[in-house]
Amino acid sequence: MNRWGFALLTLGSLCWATQGTAQTKPSPRLSYDSATKTVTFALEAGAPGAGGPFSFNGYANGAATLVVPADCIVVINFENSDGTPHSAELIPDKDPMPSSGGDPAIPGAYTKDVTQGLPQGGKDVLRFTVPPSGSFRIICGVPGHALSGMWIRFKVDPASKSPSWKTS
Repeated sequence: MNRWGFALLTLGSLCWATQGTAQTKPSPRLSYDSATKTVTFALEAGAPGAGGPFSFNGYANGAATLVVPADCIVVINFENSDGTPHSAELIPDKDPMPSSGGDPAIPGAYTKDVTQGLPQGGKDVLRFTVPPSGSFRIICGVPGHALSGMWIRFKVDPASKSPSWKTS
């Protein structure tokens, strides 16, 4: 590829839809090993951004969605960057929102100390295999946090060939 092709490829990877519309952004927090069908994702609680301290990767109230292919292994590297204890747990995408965590939708899809949360700087790894399809939420299981908007969406899409991070 010549330097112009590389420049166009680089510029093309930086373009996405305008704010307020559904979009897929390149994410340095997301990787995929197609040989092992393993999705690796960095999930940061209390990350700076529009979502405030009660957010994941800067998003709250379902404003972001992690989409993964069917039957893949998911590894979520969780870190709490906020001064308030936080956790992560995958639950079904349905209302009503629970007041606290404790019943994950998929075995292994939760951090330690779900209802107590991890302290600032606390880290944990969630490792689980997703089903053939489904819609879920990643919530903070500390009482009241998910009800305060600390949740994003997680979707298993059987048509997807690779994971994506979508925001709206």
